[in-house]
Parts: sequence; C-alpha cells; structure tokens
Amino acid sequence: MKTSLKPHPSPAREPGTQGGLKIAIAQMNPTVGDYAGNALKILSWIDEAEQKGVDLIVFPECALCGYPVWDLANKKSFVEAGLRELRLIAKATRGKRIAAVLGFIDAPSLNAQRSTRNAFNAAAWLENGKIRTVYHKRLLPTYDVFLEEIFFQAGEKSCVVPFRGHKVGLTICEDIWDDSYDAKPLADLKRKGADLVVNISASPYYQGVQEKRAAQVRSHVHRYKFPIVYANQIGGQDDLLFDGSSFITDARGRIVVQAPEFEEGLFFSGQQPGQPREFKFRLAQLKGVEEVYQALVMGVRDYFRKNGFKRAVIGLSGGIDSALVACIAVDALGVDAVKGVTMPGPFSSRGSWEDSEELARRLGIEFETMPIQKMYETFLRKEKRVPCVDARLPSLAMENLQARLRGLELMYLSNNEGRLVLTTGNKSELAMGYCTLYGDMAGGLAVIGDVYKTDVYRLSCFRNSVHEMIPESILTKAPSAELRPDQKDQDSLPPYEVLDEILRFYIEKNMSREEITRRMARKKVSATIVSETLRKVDHNEYKRRQTPPVLRVTEKSWFGRRMPITNRFQG
Repeated sequence: MKTSLKPHPSPAREPGTQGGLKIAIAQMNPTVGDYAGNALKILSWIDEAEQKGVDLIVFPECALCGYPVWDLANKKSFVEAGLRELRLIAKATRGKRIAAVLGFIDAPSLNAQRSTRNAFNAAAWLENGKIRTVYHKRLLPTYDVFLEEIFFQAGEKSCVVPFRGHKVGLTICEDIWDDSYDAKPLADLKRKGADLVVNISASPYYQGVQEKRAAQVRSHVHRYKFPIVYANQIGGQDDLLFDGSSFITDARGRIVVQAPEFEEGLFFSGQQPGQPREFKFRLAQLKGVEEVYQALVMGVRDYFRKNGFKRAVIGLSGGIDSALVACIAVDALGVDAVKGVTMPGPFSSRGSWEDSEELARRLGIEFETMPIQKMYETFLRKEKRVPCVDARLPSLAMENLQARLRGLELMYLSNNEGRLVLTTGNKSELAMGYCTLYGDMAGGLAVIGDVYKTDVYRLSCFRNSVHEMIPESILTKAPSAELRPDQKDQDSLPPYEVLDEILRFYIEKNMSREEITRRMARKKVSATIVSETLRKVDHNEYKRRQTPPVLRVTEKSWFGRRMPITNRFQG
C-alpha cells in the first residue's frame, strides 16, 4: 500500500499587491469514479481561472473522485487511480500563477496508530507543478446519511498555508460543524494565525439547508474574525442531491459572493455570479417549492445521465402523483425521452383514463393505453378465485393483484424498450405502507418518495404556474388508488394535511408518541389517530427497504432514517 502523499515546500512568492486574493469557487458536478472526466473538468477550470487572473481556485470535497464513494474508498486500485490523476493535475499547474485546493481520497497511512487502515478524506494544495501540502479531514460524521467513520480515518493536524501575504486554513465539510465534537478545527486554525479559511464541502441538499449552512459559517466568522470560502458540490449521486449554493464571506460575516443553487460553474470574488441557465422562472412567493422542484429535476437528470439511461416510462393513473413525476421527467430528460402508459382496470374511472391521456397530450410525450382487466379476470379464474365480475368487495389480495399486473406491464416495457421505470409513490404513502410491493413500488428510481402528499400538490401547482401542464381535474379530484369501487385514500388514511403533520413530527423531528399526541390534540386530532399512524410507519419498514433509490429533499430521508425492521418498541 502506498503511503499518503508527501507535501512539497512552497516556492518563493511575492505577497499580493492588491490588498486581497482573487478567488474562484469551482461549483462542480463530479461523477463518482470518473477520474478522467472529472480531471478534464478540473483542468479546464484551472486554465480558465488562470486566464482571468485568479490567485486561488477552490474545488469541492472529493471533487476528483466524486462523493460519496462508500466502500470504493477501501479499494486500493480506486485510491491509487485517484493519486495518479492528482499528480497529473498538479503537474499541469507548472508555470501558472494560480494555486488550487482540490478534494480527493488519500491513501491510508502505513504508520497509523490505530488498527484502522482506512483512507483519508483529503484536500490537496496544488501550486507551481507540485502538491504543496495535503490536509486530512478531522471530523468524520456518522449521523443521518453520513457514514464516514466506516470508510475513512480522521486526520489529526490542522493545516495553514502561507500564500501571498495570507495564511490560509484548510477545512473539509464537517470540520466547520464542530458543535458536538471535542476537536475544534477552526479554533486550532485561529491559534495558528489563519486570516482566511477555505472549506471544501459535499453537503447534501434538503429544503432549508442553505440557511443553516450560512448561519453556521457566520457564527464561526463572528467568533474567529476571519473570512470563509465555502465551496460546495452540486449534482445528483444516487439518492443524494447536492445544491451547491457556495459562498464567500468577509471578516464581518457578510456574504460577498453567492453562487446559485443547482448550477455548475466558476464563480469569482469581486464578480456577481451569472443567472441560472436551466431555470428561467423565478417566483419569490414560491421560492421553497421551486427549490424542491429544481432539486428533483436535477436528481432525475443526473441519475439518467451518470448511469447511462436514456429513456423513461411512467405509469399514469390519472392522479396527481404520476402527473407530477411525468412533469419532472419531461423537464429533466425532454419530451422525446419519456413515455406514459395508462393501465385501466376493473375499477378505474373513465375520468382517470381521459385525464392521463390529456396530461400526455399537454406534455407532448409518447402515450399508450394497456388495459389490465382481462389479465386480472384470467388470473382470478385460473386460480379458482371469485371472478372479477362477481367481486363486489375485492379482497386486499385482489387489490394488490391489480397493482402488480401494472408493475408487470411496466417492467416488460422497461426491458423491451430500454426504459427505466420511474415510480410515483410519495412519502406519505411509503410511510404508511399504502403501496404494493412488486406493484406500484416496482421501478428504478422513486422520484417523489421523499415528498409528502401535501407537498405534491404544492409542487404541481408551482409547475402549472410556469406552464399549465396538469389538467385541473387531476388537481381537484379526491386521491384514490381505484382498486375497489368508489375507493378514496381517506377511507384508509387520515386527511393528508393531518397525516403529513404527524409524519413530519415523527420522521423529521423524531418526536415521541406522547409529544405528538399533545401537539395534535390542540388541533382536535385524537390520540387513536396518532397511535395508529405511528404503528403503521413502524410496521412498514420492511416495505421501504425494498423501494428503489429515493431522491432526498427533506431533512430526514428514508436512507438517513435507519430503523430496524424487527421492532416492538412503541414510544
């Protein structure tokens, strides 16, 4: 195993004469494991920044390899491939005035004191053809979606780099979220005389996270009196989404450079960032909703692009969930890449059938109708069950059979036409188990599995405010799975505005049964409804373990909420 990269001494440089450094943030969308592609982008941006007179260009955490890499960090060949690429990038800075801070994975140390042989999450300072120094991330998060202590070992030393009259401290992501740690990396940097701190991050998106990041950084600036450069990754990586939203503060905590959300590019100190290229609509009163919509579009686009998928297929039920997923897919992939299929069954209303067709017409996507009633009746007769025509009150098995026949049709189309199935279930349904294994849960990506039902309506209304794609009849009809006569979701579930509030308390806020019951009692919601809701959430963990990857947009997604399937605790 190779040892960690050794730093090189700094070449002699005259202090800057402009009274400050010109800094570029490379808000980058890397692909995990694509060293060649990521390096090409890095080299191109170093050249561009050099031409614009930049002193220091800052790339995100693990920009060279992508983030997160999970167990790839334990593959010797993976780490060594990254080190080879890093040396080539360093050589490319020879003869240039610019320096670069770049996130990568460093090899394990051969003389580590502990038994771990894990690699390091690292930052390299590249300058004049050399790797001038390497810093190892000190604080490794193990909460929510993070598992870094499993894959990395923690660094033990702070790092301050003298650079053109400044002392630049290096930190990586969690190093600035030190409230619950004994080690205080920023305090150490202050003691070493740092007058500027760089933080390279791969901080995942959820709604409202930008405000929390800015508040955290400002609190450190006010405490330590140095400006902070915060460079964050963008893009989708499996179920995680990264929003960028990079920024630079001055020594008083004011944000002087703010990069936009969900846009890849170079952003410079002393220069206003450009307007986002991909989303032209800006409605201030719907900012939060628009933000989530953009995140989901980016997540779908990157999941397809980075994994080599070209086309999607969606089961259109005539309901709001599938309508929203279809809109997101079209905005992410284009009309030619999306196909909608409606599969009316014995209890489907004509209105739902027609609404699906109208939605497809408005979106301009390929559309097909594939009734399942004959298959349904054939199956029941073959298995000597009650024929469909005599089934006035279908059993749960008969309801699920309809959903599974639809899943069968979609998966056949997926294989036959080379299309990835996008599932359409929302977070409220997944929480309650109001979904069918190997039926409506069958597919390759759960687009809105982290979006509550009430937010599905908000997102749909927002999309219609840009251009009216979803028919009004879909927005106003009562939600229904249409698996039995006159079925409505609220036959089995509390009203969604009540249900979603209980779920947010339980999932996002991790509140106890007693606390939720007290809060909901103020709104005349019974303790029985609360208890039954929580029981169903706990009972259906086994279903959620079998769902496709779910794009994360809330503070506590299903991947970040690691609960046991076998669990008798109630509280």
